[in-house]
Amino acid sequence: MGKGQQGAVLVTVLIYMLVLSMLGISSMRGTAMEERMASNSWEHSRAFHAAESALLDAGQWFLFEPDLIESSGDGSTGIWDTGSVASAVVNSTFDWSTHGLVYGSSSGNSTAMFADLYSMPRYVFEESGFEPSDNDPDTLAKRTGVFYYNVSAIGYGRSDGSRSVMQTTLEKHNN
Repeated sequence: MGKGQQGAVLVTVLIYMLVLSMLGISSMRGTAMEERMASNSWEHSRAFHAAESALLDAGQWFLFEPDLIESSGDGSTGIWDTGSVASAVVNSTFDWSTHGLVYGSSSGNSTAMFADLYSMPRYVFEESGFEPSDNDPDTLAKRTGVFYYNVSAIGYGRSDGSRSVMQTTLEKHNN
């Protein structure tokens, strides 16, 4: 062997090892990123299902209320006045920690499936409209017709940052 070729194999192996190490590190970073993405997806799914459960709980409570529920400015009757909640929910300024009904509090449904979450799912009702049954002036005084209510619900994952908000509209006939 000539003097110029001494250590050429060592340099070549070191270059291959460097390339393989870079590939391994890149692969590990990709795997870690995929793991975080899967975890975030699971958290989002858990929050979505908790919010959906809260809407179903709200519908159950609403269905079994036999009479018309008068709305109030502070939600103390279970129904908020028109225009007092929906925009705050959409703008993320509604204080869920002190307002709204907690899942299961009015229906008696078990809260065990939400024990691992950051907070229990909650829901809130807001009167959103009234359609009189006819044009009779007494209809408005008697409040006979169809009432519309916006229902907003929030569900959490295992952290405050993973939350999902859902809204729907329900109607109640008052004859």
